[in-house]
Amino acid sequence: MYQHIAANKAKSALAIIIFIIFITLIGFLIGYFLDSRYQTGGNYYALFILIIAFIGAFIGSFAGYFYSDKIVLQMTKSRPILKEEDTKIHYMVEGLAIAAGIPKPKVYVIEERSMNAFATGRNPSNSVIVLTRGLIDNLNDSELKGVISHEMSHIKNYDILLGTILVVFVGMLSILSNILLRSFFFGGSRRRSDSRNGAGGILALVFLIAGIILILLSPLIGTIIRLAVSRSREYLADSNGSLISRYPAGLANALRKISANSEIKDANNAVAHLFISDPVKKDTRTFFTNIFSTHPPIEERIKRLDSMALGVGIK
Repeated sequence: MYQHIAANKAKSALAIIIFIIFITLIGFLIGYFLDSRYQTGGNYYALFILIIAFIGAFIGSFAGYFYSDKIVLQMTKSRPILKEEDTKIHYMVEGLAIAAGIPKPKVYVIEERSMNAFATGRNPSNSVIVLTRGLIDNLNDSELKGVISHEMSHIKNYDILLGTILVVFVGMLSILSNILLRSFFFGGSRRRSDSRNGAGGILALVFLIAGIILILLSPLIGTIIRLAVSRSREYLADSNGSLISRYPAGLANALRKISANSEIKDANNAVAHLFISDPVKKDTRTFFTNIFSTHPPIEERIKRLDSMALGVGIK
């Protein structure tokens, strides 16, 4: 488990470094293109935009680390559950947090009848567990404990840090690809006139093609980034969660119910890897999403939990 925690922290740091380098490189290339286009005789634009891109990427990474959980909660339209509103859920979360050896996470709800859950935050001291209304209303106590324990495992293992940061970076990259392509389209007439100037025209064509490729790939960016989050983390969270709840059958029975109704209206591929079961509607999944899904088959997860429970309590 400690190796998994260390690996997640290292992956999170690596993701931040790669993001800063990538954005800075994009800024330099744009500046280089402008220097060539306007024949400045130096790398004035390249240096200026590189510095701006680096500062922007650094600020974005800072925001991604400290505020990504709030961004995710807004994206999924989650709201806090007050203790007086649902005392049972709060006591359940508190008891399982004690069993897991972590601080009690905040509890949020998504007001949807479907059944799903996820955890977010940068560390166990700043963590949130989110449950849908359908999950709270339709699962019995042992099943709810199984789901909450699964999310507790993600929190304890720092899966939430990596997963939440990636959500923000996916969104920033998608926005950047849209800005690049639109700037190329709006400046199309000028580029066509500059195309007679040899190198400037070739560079303009190269950047136009790059912008088109970026925008065409933007729907797949979420899927590609999700590959950084291994399927094995779900199996590990199932196993560790069962140790926390001391009842593997509870999670197995919950997964069976969740799989029949897990779609979340406001979920997309950028946040899908955070949920206990894939929340994206089947008719909106792409070919690549199906192939590279970070969620293992529910049947396989139930089978593994069944072996842990020795067949006791599995419905």
